Amino acid sequence: ASDKNVDRVGLLNTICTAAPVPIRKKENTIVSVHEGMLSIARELLAELQKFIDFSAPDHKIALCGHSIGGSLSLLLLALLVNSRGADFVKQKVIRVFTYGSPPIFLLKKADQIEEKSSILETFGLPDSIAFGYNQPWDPISRLFSEFDPLYPLIDDLGEDGVTLYASGPPRTLRPITKAILESWEGWPSYRDNAREKLGQHYRNVGKQYLLLPELSRYLTDRLVAVNTAVPPVDVILEVAPEDLLPSLNEVFTLDVFTISYIPVAIRSFVHHFYPAYGLPFRDYAEKLRRPNPVDLISDPNIRLFERGSTSINANGNGWTEVASQFVLGGSFKVK
Repeated sequence: ASDKNVDRVGLLNTICTAAPVPIRKKENTIVSVHEGMLSIARELLAELQKFIDFSAPDHKIALCGHSIGGSLSLLLLALLVNSRGADFVKQKVIRVFTYGSPPIFLLKKADQIEEKSSILETFGLPDSIAFGYNQPWDPISRLFSEFDPLYPLIDDLGEDGVTLYASGPPRTLRPITKAILESWEGWPSYRDNAREKLGQHYRNVGKQYLLLPELSRYLTDRLVAVNTAVPPVDVILEVAPEDLLPSLNEVFTLDVFTISYIPVAIRSFVHHFYPAYGLPFRDYAEKLRRPNPVDLISDPNIRLFERGSTSINANGNGWTEVASQFVLGGSFKVK
């Protein structure tokens, strides 16, 4: 997108062309993905295929991307399975890493949306081949889902077609965004395409992790004021992919102000871009290298990893309950 030769308006429209299209069919199971990004991923694979083919037999490939780039990395993984087979991919691709990436996969069985089944298993791949990391207040990781915080900007338009969040009380951002949209020549085409195809119900795949801050950050954000700075990572929590978005929506609310959205908008921007997935991650890794860096979590429904991450057992409490315990600080002891 930083390339001067790129049609940015066209790229934006492609990214917002989010209608599901089939990418894999097996008996009564259909995996569908984001239409616009699939077209981009196919172009990328055409460019990258020669480097994959010319790599040494024992050379491993790691696919990595931030934001939309992470979603495209997962699509490249799926396309490689379709073209070269799951055995080739498991031998060649060591892992996919995504950071703040929106969900773009949908699984249906007998025309019913399937929430629990592993999407990667339909490609013959283990969930452990893809790791996704998410800042809890990052809005981009919720795009193209039923919890998309940005879709209402398009859905709640005034009759003039340029007034965002037309309903409800006066908001500081409303006249600012209206002036911007009135000066954007490509707004009408983008608006109509986004309203038709942007709202989707995609879900995450692979292993998903939350970069959680220390406890007081929750309380100050809820009870005092929104803190826009990116906090240090206190613990990394593994969440089932189907539980990630509902949990974020309930515990880490983005739409909390009725008068002004400016603090939330600033925080969302800061928590998606650099250094949100850079410096806090590095500092956390350095902390783990120190002697006894990990807190022991006493809740039996949570198991502790040596690297300091936690995950919820399949038969344990829901993620929201555990997160609430985490916020209240009642189930943690010092090792």
